Amino acid sequence: MAGERISDKELKERIDKAYDLRYNQGYGQEKYVKWAKENYGDKSEQQYCQYFTKAREVYDETWKDKLQSLLGPATDELFRLLASEDQKIRQRAIDQIMKYTGNDITKVQADIKGEINISFGSDE
Repeated sequence: MAGERISDKELKERIDKAYDLRYNQGYGQEKYVKWAKENYGDKSEQQYCQYFTKAREVYDETWKDKLQSLLGPATDELFRLLASEDQKIRQRAIDQIMKYTGNDITKVQADIKGEINISFGSDE
């Protein structure tokens, strides 16, 4: 039993089931491993943990693909906005590009009361 290789099709089905239990039914790893031992019973706990981990990889890849499919239209819209005659619209597009690339400026408002003393070098 343990040590027997399963087919690629069965492996995919097990990973898909792990995905369903993990993301659609809220199973944690311990609960999934217990479920897998009861329902499959032919592999080690370590192998069931690998199925659970592979389900996470499928989840990440699915989201990556979804976001990638949205990126093209969003980029096209930014180009359209950058070509606008209105300076305010162009500036908003630039602001969005800066934000998405992580180069945006965070604005902080502070209410400072009292004196601020500044010294340079040894002028204390």
